[in-house]
Amino acid sequence: MIRIVSAALLWLGLSAGPVVAQIACALYEHDNYRGHSLIIGAGQRFSNVGAGWNDKASSVRVGPGCTLTLYQHSNFSGDQRTVTGDTASLGNLWNDQTSSASCQCTRGVDRFCRFYADVNFNGANRGVAENTSLRYVGDAWNDKISSVKVPQGCSLRVYQHRDFGGDSRVFAAGDYAAVGALWNDQASSLQCSCR
Repeated sequence: MIRIVSAALLWLGLSAGPVVAQIACALYEHDNYRGHSLIIGAGQRFSNVGAGWNDKASSVRVGPGCTLTLYQHSNFSGDQRTVTGDTASLGNLWNDQTSSASCQCTRGVDRFCRFYADVNFNGANRGVAENTSLRYVGDAWNDKISSVKVPQGCSLRVYQHRDFGGDSRVFAAGDYAAVGALWNDQASSLQCSCR
């Protein structure tokens, strides 16, 4: 039941304390977990947190059994900081310094396939919990997906039409800054499958 509620809240773009713990790692815009949040699922690696999040993280939450690694620059370069628990303030040195991040977990924590409205992981984004199928992505997302992130051990299959109809494409684990010219703004249903 918690997993269903967590997935539903994330789909709506809402976040709350218990949901963050359930989904592994999260960056927050301000100290004390305030402001907007960027959820990072177990096994997800963001080689670039996107223009909307570059150098903006001030606090983080890290679920039990998980490790969040923050990097100063894109592509996991520059100085790095490892965080293994909730941190209400990243401190003067790390405040507003994160450009890439990864979340690794040793315990069973939900993983999420994440898709974005624009290329390079920009614009609005939503996560779909592992082993979840959406027969229709909804009016707000229909034919609007331009980039995707798929956690380790997972794959994301997107379909051209509702109810898994039309052509389909599988994205293996990894970050895809662009889904490709043929698939840009084409997906209407999808499946996030993890082993």
